Amino acid sequence: MWKCKKCGGDSFYQPFNRILVITKVDKNQKIIESEEGTFAEYGRFYCPDCGKAGWTLDEVAKWVEDE
Repeated sequence: MWKCKKCGGDSFYQPFNRILVITKVDKNQKIIESEEGTFAEYGRFYCPDCGKAGWTLDEVAKWVEDE
């Protein structure tokens, strides 16, 4: 299991952005049709407990064998 190097937490998050191709919108700006694009941009890994961050999970956490 991965554990945060700073606080020992075992949950992490990584924000990301995706492109959504909008193909049809109504008069009230409601999206009627869309398709998922192929572009995704990934952010840094974060420990939600202490805020430690890194571009790879092993910068934030270390692998610890289950006891």
